This record gives sequence, structure tokens and C-alpha cells, in this order.
Amino acid sequence: MDKKKIGALLAAKRTALGLTSQEMGMEIGCNRTTIDRMERGDTCIKRSKLTRIAQAYGVPATELANMCGYDMDGVPGYEADIEIAVTADDLKFLLTVAEGLKAPLNISLIRELLKRRQQPSTQPQA
Repeated sequence: MDKKKIGALLAAKRTALGLTSQEMGMEIGCNRTTIDRMERGDTCIKRSKLTRIAQAYGVPATELANMCGYDMDGVPGYEADIEIAVTADDLKFLLTVAEGLKAPLNISLIRELLKRRQQPSTQPQA
């Protein structure tokens, strides 16, 4: 991740929108110094604020996430159009796993669980 490159992009976008760093901070919900540090590349964009920042700056959230090295899965406020083909048995399996988890299933976890489920067992047969 190149924080300076991301910062320069954000600064250019904000300037093009005709906003001061204080106005942008109010739009996003942070202070002017946070905006200045972000645009200088002194700080990383927090994953939890990525969608709000992308919307305020007029940058696609996926583009900003890729620049930051984030997977958009699990980013608050981001809804992806994702299709996964699952069988009824796969769905039952995922629901059973989800019941035992303390956190919600995300797309990465679902893919990993289905991949592991499809792999042949390495356990010796009795």
C-alpha cells in the first residue's frame, strides 16, 4: 500500500470538489487534522471508515480498498453483488457452521468452508 499515492488521490478529489479539509472532515465525521494526515499519507485509512470516505471523495469503494490493500468483504456499509452456487446440502452445512460461530459468516469464510468441504478427506478410513 502506498499511503502517499492514496493521499494524493484523495487531496486531488477533495480539491476538485471545492471542499476544505475541515468541510471534508465534517462530511466524513472526523477532524481537519485527520483529513490532512490522511491526504499527506501519514496515516492509513481505517477499514471501518473506508466506505464513508470513498463516498465523500467520490472514489469507488472497491478502488480505494484495492489501493489500501483491503478485501471489501466485511467492510461496513459495503454490499457486494456476489453469486456462489451452493447445493441444498452446502446450505445446510453452512447454516450448521454458522450456528456454532460467534461472528457472522462472510463471503471469504463461506468460500473457504465450501472449498474444504469439497476436498477429499485425508483421515484414514476405519
